[in-house]
Amino acid sequence: MTGPAMQGYASPLRVFVAVVVALVLGIAREARAEDAQRTVDLYTMGPSNELPSRFGHSLLCVREAGHDDPEHGRCYDYGVPSKEDLTATVWEAVRETPSFIPVAIEEVVVFKFFKDQGRQIERQRLPISPAEVDKLVSSIEAEIRDRRAYAYHPYWANCATKIRDHIDDATGGRLRSGPSEIPPGTFREYMEEGHSGHLDFLTAMALFVGEGNDRRPTSWEAMMLPFILRDGVAERFSVPPEKLEERLAVVLPTSRAIGRVAVFLVAFLLFVAARVAARRNKLRVGLAIVGGTLGAIAIAIELTSAFVKWPEISHNWALALLLPTDLALPWLTSKRLALYLKARLAMAGLFVVLEIVGVVQQPMLHLVVLVALPLGGLLSALKARSPADAPAAASAPASTSSS
Repeated sequence: MTGPAMQGYASPLRVFVAVVVALVLGIAREARAEDAQRTVDLYTMGPSNELPSRFGHSLLCVREAGHDDPEHGRCYDYGVPSKEDLTATVWEAVRETPSFIPVAIEEVVVFKFFKDQGRQIERQRLPISPAEVDKLVSSIEAEIRDRRAYAYHPYWANCATKIRDHIDDATGGRLRSGPSEIPPGTFREYMEEGHSGHLDFLTAMALFVGEGNDRRPTSWEAMMLPFILRDGVAERFSVPPEKLEERLAVVLPTSRAIGRVAVFLVAFLLFVAARVAARRNKLRVGLAIVGGTLGAIAIAIELTSAFVKWPEISHNWALALLLPTDLALPWLTSKRLALYLKARLAMAGLFVVLEIVGVVQQPMLHLVVLVALPLGGLLSALKARSPADAPAAASAPASTSSS
């Protein structure tokens, strides 16, 4: 079988085998190249009790081609202020000054940091092409290289929204629709839920957070919260989150209504102070307590609305209900005082009507009670005192004439 005929076939056969081998090797190399592309993971960190972390945290981590371990991962974090001073950071944020910058951190460092805090950690690997990975990484790296700062806003620009925007842009809008279902509630209710149980912050929200917070966000807007961004990525990219760490902190039942409850309590205490002062014939003391408290709150709201550029705070109906003129209560004569108190109570009643008919979208009941209850107590005390004073005033001329 090694004659001239077979030798004639040998050369084409070797060529055919060589072509087949080359094709197989080429396919294998392409498969290895595909397997060796960079991977992108979305990390979602659970909330903690600290103020900056009550809503959780989002960041992206990219691992080098051919490596699938944290030691070769680089994470991108948008929740980093350019200054360590918390007061300066808050001031710059409310003044809409760009002060938050993206940073790159080693994945092992990030994982250890959040694990040591006892936070829940979830991961989702984005099934995106090498070209999409390149676009995503290059756009973020450019912002880090240029130290491109952004003005923080809890709704429109935070650690989750910046990552949301980059993923959506790199993938041609695949994330735009967001999750098909989002938690019920308005922007205000989302914020209150995040700060649930924190009396100080919720009381401040009840006073200083104004109109513009009381509509339901769209699915896209709702991805401002890390856990809703997680759900959007899970649905739009078909990648359910993988839980890497459980939350270690004990979660106790809390209430997001305690801020408004605190305002009701202040109103009741002012009412009691007014009535006690009147019964002890020290109505002026009651006027000073009530007028001083309401006037100080009004001035605080005025200053906050003047300095904070976020319209969700500067556009506050409380500006028209709580007035600094209440500070003048102790210096008004009885007749003018009665007229002023009646006008203020009528204003409070008007706001109840405006909220019922939908002209005012912002919750106002607790603010109406804050104004109406103590001022109503003062008016009642003033009316109760007037008949007692009248006989004394009437008897004065009689005694004078008899003498």
